[in-house]
Amino acid sequence: MAPIDPEDQPIIHIERISQYVPLPPVALNSALPAICAEVFSPLLLNYYPPVKGVVLAYEDVQLSSRPPKPTATSKSSSRRRKPAADNDDDSDGGSDEDGVVLTKCVDEYMAPYVWATASLLVWRPAPGCYLGASVTHQSGTHITLSHLNAFAITILKEYLPGDWEWSAKEANKKKKGFDGRIADEGGAWVDGDGVEVFKGKEFRVRVREWDVKGGKGKGVWKVDGSLLSAEEEKSRAAKKAGKAGKAAAGRNGASGEVVEVD
Repeated sequence: MAPIDPEDQPIIHIERISQYVPLPPVALNSALPAICAEVFSPLLLNYYPPVKGVVLAYEDVQLSSRPPKPTATSKSSSRRRKPAADNDDDSDGGSDEDGVVLTKCVDEYMAPYVWATASLLVWRPAPGCYLGASVTHQSGTHITLSHLNAFAITILKEYLPGDWEWSAKEANKKKKGFDGRIADEGGAWVDGDGVEVFKGKEFRVRVREWDVKGGKGKGVWKVDGSLLSAEEEKSRAAKKAGKAGKAAAGRNGASGEVVEVD
């Protein structure tokens, strides 16, 4: 597993969130473990929209009768789920007196409600940041790497160094890769020094795009990376655009009308 370089842009964040959640009557004698199992544990290793990242862990879970007061360290991305009923008497916030947490029954619902607050350890990369990752699969169209043994990063061949070449060893030997793409097991990439890019080799990958797909609640994340710097990508794109412009000009000239001259 590639370690996180402390000099890189921070990708690990701590977010303090509070939610107004129901507590099953069967769990009244063990409310804290029940809330952890029902509310916070299902968030682990999933994208959680309120914190805009993937939850790696949680700690410092607290239950309260009233919404906790905002602190100076609260993040703007931290959000709270609105209570189902008016809470005018509790709007001032604060901790519970004498350590007693009082739940609130709302209308005809059997389960009482309580405020649950926890600190979430969130993985949230940003475009342009660098991640340490190791190669898991490769093919003639892309390579796939794994960050922290949990997050797949895909690098298309357009974003590999220009002196890399694909060396085919055996044709038609395919396998489904870590990211769901088809990996060509019959070959490997070779760098500019002639060294084969073997499985498990580590690289510092620049994040190009970080996207999440899915509806409400949890989502599926996708990370596209590059082994080129931003300047190298711009230079390569400019050269490609220039070649495309020349080719278009050549086609326009070739398709011009022929005029017969006496």
